[in-house]
Amino acid sequence: MRVRSRATAVVTMAALAAAGTSTAYADGSRTLTGPVTGDADVFMTYVGCDSLDGTTSAPGSRLNLGPYSAPLGRRSLGIVPTGTGTASGPYAAFDSLNGVEASVSVAATGGTRGVSYVMAVTPDSPPGTAWSGRADVDVEAGSWTTVATSSLAYDWTLVDLTTQAPLAQEGRATTGELAARHGDGPGFVVTGFGCDGRAFNVDAVTASGSTFDFEGVTLTTTVAVDRPQVPAGESVAVTGRVTEGGGRATGDTLVLESRRPGGEWAPVGEPVLSGPDGLARVDVPLTETTELRWHRPQSQYADEGWSEPVTVTVAQPATPTDGAGQ
Repeated sequence: MRVRSRATAVVTMAALAAAGTSTAYADGSRTLTGPVTGDADVFMTYVGCDSLDGTTSAPGSRLNLGPYSAPLGRRSLGIVPTGTGTASGPYAAFDSLNGVEASVSVAATGGTRGVSYVMAVTPDSPPGTAWSGRADVDVEAGSWTTVATSSLAYDWTLVDLTTQAPLAQEGRATTGELAARHGDGPGFVVTGFGCDGRAFNVDAVTASGSTFDFEGVTLTTTVAVDRPQVPAGESVAVTGRVTEGGGRATGDTLVLESRRPGGEWAPVGEPVLSGPDGLARVDVPLTETTELRWHRPQSQYADEGWSEPVTVTVAQPATPTDGAGQ
């Protein structure tokens, strides 16, 4: 899982306190094919479950169909913890504590324990300090749950940004209630799950004017034959290759399909596994001119697809004469 570590959050807060502003990206819906958002104000990260700068272990990630019915599209980002005590999820910067709109949809087939942290600078917080809020967030199994920052009640502490030392206690309040008491200001929120070590999925991450939808990667399937024409009854060697955007072979299993020109496509034999070189190979005997293509079945991380067809011409044996006129 390529994410930014918890240290990024602390550094970002220090920079935010000095500048007093952040940059918002109002791009609407954005589709991702992995944990990297490409947005400096919204990204996946991991933090300690007991404290923002606590001990952590980096999780793994994968794209999944579902689980259940994904809130956006068909897939979501699955996160697999490598131990307990680490919360993984989105970081989101905001300009207004009173109007923060950060949220994330979460699903876990076994349920999951999580935590949400908010750091915010208000007009009455002394230079070099910020309000630090923490809230436990548990998600039950069975469906998707949307966790919105503005609806959570946090336990607030005024902290020194350099040392994280507590300076004053505020008690429990929502982000809007804290802003009403101390004034509005910028900050960031990190909401993560997996504190119990259970795998979970996230989708529909909303922050900074954008909603992030995790979907499958785009793959390309190609077909090749060792010769475009064969005598009737002989075999043609057919190869297939699946590649991702960067040209790397993925080794996906393929199903060969054939038809007479203009006819209906039908599978030929069993699914074909790719070899170490990323190529699927099969020899096909032909008795008539045939179109061939590879079908790539749907997977957890990609939709199904097909190669362009290739035509192999079959040369029929010459018809013998009856010898008349000899």
